[in-house]
Amino acid sequence: MDKLKAKSYLKIPKKRFDPFALLLSVAGLGFVFLTAGKASSIQHMLDMRGLVIVIGGTIFVLLFQFDFSSNFTSLKIVLKSLLGTPDKSLVKILKQLDDAILHDTRLDELRKGEFLDGDILNDVIYMYHKGMLYEEIDVFVTARITDEYVEREMAVSLLNKAASISPALGLFGTVLGLVSVLRSLENPTAIGSSMSLALLTTVYGTALGSLVFTPLAGRVEHHNVIFLEAYKQLLNKVAILLKRSERRISTVQLKKVNAYEVE
Repeated sequence: MDKLKAKSYLKIPKKRFDPFALLLSVAGLGFVFLTAGKASSIQHMLDMRGLVIVIGGTIFVLLFQFDFSSNFTSLKIVLKSLLGTPDKSLVKILKQLDDAILHDTRLDELRKGEFLDGDILNDVIYMYHKGMLYEEIDVFVTARITDEYVEREMAVSLLNKAASISPALGLFGTVLGLVSVLRSLENPTAIGSSMSLALLTTVYGTALGSLVFTPLAGRVEHHNVIFLEAYKQLLNKVAILLKRSERRISTVQLKKVNAYEVE
């Protein structure tokens, strides 16, 4: 077993969550924002009208394109992606399957499989106890994986949409601010407020699109690749154990038939 691991025959996904990289990226983005704000105080960098236009507008446009449930599901996926990779919960299961394959352990010895509880290995064993063949189990498991993958891809699509919507709304706020500036030429005291709206909405839209939504979309998209590869490994290993069990059953049945014919 140890020799096989040393020779890299057992491809178990390693934990890809790197807290150092996450902290470094967050600190770096914070430094960027602080550096950008040095030219002016934080108070001068805040414009509630601009925030409402960019942030509020982005939220409502996303609600128009995606339903509330899709937005909520995508938010959960994004938050989970910040805590680790999607294969984190499968590493232990994959190791158990590797040990079972090498030590000729029966699949139903790994879990009781008395009922469906959401644990994918337990659910596979439950279906196996119900007499389902590998091809039938594969259809059900693949459908479940596909449903989750569609949700993950929807989260990427939503983030990419947000990355393009927020700068557009920033430009929209800029135009509104410039129009307000032109209307305030006869009243110089109102020009500053209008110019603030014109400039800061561009800043808000660009910052959200480039520094928030685009990096998040890339992170989730990368995790989607890991998600598919991890479940592909799981199905391949389950297939080995299920087909091995089916061969055992076929062999036992063949021996009974031969014994009956001899008698």
